[in-house]
Amino acid sequence: MSELSFKTEVFEGPLDLLLHLISKNKVSICDIPISMITDQYFEYIELMQQLDMEVGGEFLVMASQLLYIKSKMLLPAPEEDEEDPRAELADRLEEYKRYKEISAQMDILSHSMENVVFKGAEPLDIPKVKAENREIPIEKLFEAFFAVVDRSATRKPIDPKTFKRVIGRTNYSVRTASKSVIGKLKKGERASFESLFDGLRVRGEYVATFLALLELIKESVVIVMQEGERLYCKRGEKDVELDNWEEY
Repeated sequence: MSELSFKTEVFEGPLDLLLHLISKNKVSICDIPISMITDQYFEYIELMQQLDMEVGGEFLVMASQLLYIKSKMLLPAPEEDEEDPRAELADRLEEYKRYKEISAQMDILSHSMENVVFKGAEPLDIPKVKAENREIPIEKLFEAFFAVVDRSATRKPIDPKTFKRVIGRTNYSVRTASKSVIGKLKKGERASFESLFDGLRVRGEYVATFLALLELIKESVVIVMQEGERLYCKRGEKDVELDNWEEY
């Protein structure tokens, strides 16, 4: 028996031993000299038995597989379309090699963290704020609008004399309503949804203001938030050129 360089080494399994033999002989996994590797593998098995080391069943299973591959390799040259009998073993060795490399990297990382001391988290005194809901369902806006309209309908009837001032006035356009809404929303402050309809007198003004509000929300000029059951509005970061809006 030739002298072996791995007499004192302990291998985790048969694939670990085969990788060592392939590395020691400086051969390719894809072109294993199966006869030589098999002979050295059996030398290691014999050495383990001489040293009264327990030979695991997986080592004996691999030994039988190596003998089978070796016998196949000794047969006449196979047909061109016949698979190399070493192919399956080579695939297993490649996969095991990658596993060992990843394990080695993880081991290095785990040891590198041994000298690292982490500071415990400190409690932060952050004031509680109510989050803005930028995705208020459109149905919620309609409900709030209809509630405003219903409240306006229950107010004291308007004196007929006041209609004299309404006759002949121009239509209350969406652009005009948009300017009114933006004027009621001061920078950095918020206003309740219903307050945006304060001062309106006729149904057309309510509708124009609601349409203007929907358009301003769509353009991110106005942001809607919800607290409990109430809706609030405030100015967004974006501005809009109202003069370019159509008069409707």
